[in-house]
Amino acid sequence: MKNPKSNYIIDAVRIRRKRRIIRGVVACAAVILVSFVIFFIYILNLKEDIDESFDDEPVVTPSAYSFASTEETDTSDSSGSDTSSGTVPSDDPTTEAQTSASDENESQMSSGEDTMEDSTSDTLAPDDTNETTETTPNLQPDETMHHEPVLFPQKYPLQTVTHAERDQAYASLKQSVKKYIADHDTARIGFHYINLSTSESFGYNDVAPFVVGSCIHVPFAKMLCDDIKDRRATIDRLFTYSKQESDSEILSKVAASPEGKQFYAYQLLDYSLKYGDGVAMNMLIESMGGMEGVLSRLKTETKGVDFSALQRYEDYKKIPQAGAHRSSAYDLANYAEALYWSYISYPESYQPIIDSMAGCDSNWGVGKQFPSGTTILHRTGSNTTFHSECDVAIILSTEPVVVSVTVEAETPEECKEIQSALGALVYNFLSYCHT
Repeated sequence: MKNPKSNYIIDAVRIRRKRRIIRGVVACAAVILVSFVIFFIYILNLKEDIDESFDDEPVVTPSAYSFASTEETDTSDSSGSDTSSGTVPSDDPTTEAQTSASDENESQMSSGEDTMEDSTSDTLAPDDTNETTETTPNLQPDETMHHEPVLFPQKYPLQTVTHAERDQAYASLKQSVKKYIADHDTARIGFHYINLSTSESFGYNDVAPFVVGSCIHVPFAKMLCDDIKDRRATIDRLFTYSKQESDSEILSKVAASPEGKQFYAYQLLDYSLKYGDGVAMNMLIESMGGMEGVLSRLKTETKGVDFSALQRYEDYKKIPQAGAHRSSAYDLANYAEALYWSYISYPESYQPIIDSMAGCDSNWGVGKQFPSGTTILHRTGSNTTFHSECDVAIILSTEPVVVSVTVEAETPEECKEIQSALGALVYNFLSYCHT
């Protein structure tokens, strides 16, 4: 049996050791705290000394203008546009305005009076001011107003009729379209319909060649967005307008711009689809390899009328015609269908086309009889020489459909009435299926 005194001594030694450890930890913590307080006081004193030393030094702030100038230069270089060709004047109106403002501020500080009127009368005559304004147009890209993107519906309502009733109504639609076209024998009409949710598709005279005007901008614009999706192009690339690219016979808002005016790619795309601007589209085509390269690509996507090949046909007056750059209602509808599915798969790449077609400046066409509020994405094309009026539209009604109508008639009003009436037949069919 162990001695009880030995156990008592061992416990006492253990307790004494623990107390030493605790006192050591407390002592270390106290030393660290005191050191931190001393260091903090030292930093405060050092800061006061620094503030006193630099009280008289002037504060220099970076120039906001210099930063902006550098940013603009970088943007231009990255866009791939050529700004050293001499088309953009070297005199920067922004620099002149800043210099003038700086001189004026210095004058005001020295005299304490408003010297704008005096400096103008002393240094510039009215004629000189007008001349300066005329010779320094704004060549920078215009600011674009922000708008909400046009979005496709997430879902569509279910049809309320049976499949048998729908089949009967669909057959009636085809007969109605055929009869309407036959009854208007003084006009030449092409029609094609595609239902994007049911795969219904039919047409009449839909492979007949027509001069389709700016309707052909739709597949060209899709090619640009194809390149953007594949990272062969950028939507914010800068383009510089040249008067040499203008044609007096081409409808254009861009052509009214001064020589050297700059546009972003998305602005040219918007002009070409919203207003049918031919000059804007030609500038984009040059960036895609030129017209020859674009037509070669278009040929691979065309199933009916080869746009680059010579076409022979009779017009609405039964007069023989021959020429290239013709398309058909069938091809226009297929181009629009391809655009629809491309947007469904890659909405960010093709959103600019959708937004621009939704804002088309033509308030006529196949969607005219659809209710207000229906999303209609379309592009019209007109040619007065050939008495041609065409329209291709993606219509997001109770069901998403594509309708394309090409017309030749004596007057534009007659053509537009035919397009509206054929669009109304499609609307009546969709309404019946969803009553």
